[in-house]
Amino acid sequence: MNIIIAGGGTGGHMFPGIAVYEKLKALDEKADIYFIGTERGIENKVKDVYGFRLLTINVTGFSGKNFMNKLKSLKNALYAAKDVNAVYKRIKPDYVLGLGGYISLVPLIVARLRKIKCGVMEQNVEPGLANKILAMLGITVFASFEETKKHISFGTVIKTGNPVREKIFNYAVSESESASKKEKKFTEHKNLKIFVFGGSQGASSVNKAVLKMLSEMENDLLRNIIIYHQTGSRDAEIAENFYKNNLKIGGYEVFPFTDNIEYYYGLSDIVISRAGAGTLSELVLLRKPAILIPYPHAAGNHQKKNALAFSESGCFEVVKDDENLSNELLQKISKIFYNRDLLKSMYDNLKKIDVKDSAAEIAGIILNKDKGEKL
Repeated sequence: MNIIIAGGGTGGHMFPGIAVYEKLKALDEKADIYFIGTERGIENKVKDVYGFRLLTINVTGFSGKNFMNKLKSLKNALYAAKDVNAVYKRIKPDYVLGLGGYISLVPLIVARLRKIKCGVMEQNVEPGLANKILAMLGITVFASFEETKKHISFGTVIKTGNPVREKIFNYAVSESESASKKEKKFTEHKNLKIFVFGGSQGASSVNKAVLKMLSEMENDLLRNIIIYHQTGSRDAEIAENFYKNNLKIGGYEVFPFTDNIEYYYGLSDIVISRAGAGTLSELVLLRKPAILIPYPHAAGNHQKKNALAFSESGCFEVVKDDENLSNELLQKISKIFYNRDLLKSMYDNLKKIDVKDSAAEIAGIILNKDKGEKL
């Protein structure tokens, strides 16, 4: 079976696609799988790590651009359609899976015109423009959230959840610590272990707020704080110098990026992070309490909408990324440190959420092994 996975650009789109790719290979070793993406996206940086074949096209986003740039985007799309059509003639795909976003738009439209079976993943509560267009064209939408159906009036929506990479899913499944031990951990441990990250590239405003929070924290609390801080490459040196010179902190580990994020999830009592759909899926799967800081400039404010979908159930705390962020974080962390029942409450609420192998469900539909669950 020949399969094409189209999209990428950011980790939020790419890593769920990689999760499906890994599951497809596990279910059908003979499946011939290609990715379509761009040279500048994260897909070009991780292709050798995950061992997939990448075909590149030149496309750019359409929303939020001036008239001349919109014309340029349209021109690029027409050239890309020609290239994609040539790829389909050569590879003859049985299925095309889009990862959402503008990069997957052209490959899926061409697939639809060629009557190739296809579907698109939607990681956010509210779909972006590209996926709304694709749904209207009759392309199946694999949704992470049940609420997504409210935003798609036409087309088929299948709630699958948002796939996470195989090693993170396996880590969650194989974790041997019993529920009772986890619950004791929230109330008996004196130290509070915090994992901070802003995504694969880091988040400067989050980094600065966390460092300022620590600099203003009272010494008795600071001595019992242990930080695992993924900074991104831009802020790594600044953060490292800060921690080296702050001898009062209980412990720390700072790094630009980690490919073993599940390890730091496991070490931490609570996470401070952005609210990307992929991050939320990992937090829910691992039952990890978190303080979420939605990226304020995300298209359609989707990170805030994603975060609120869970915070209303008491799973996470949500704070705004503004000039008061460091103070808000200090108040939240102080409150949690002195009242560990708050952590246990978030953990208990996370346990109420049903989780499943989303990658296996999507891969099963592609391979015609499972019809999936319709909303």
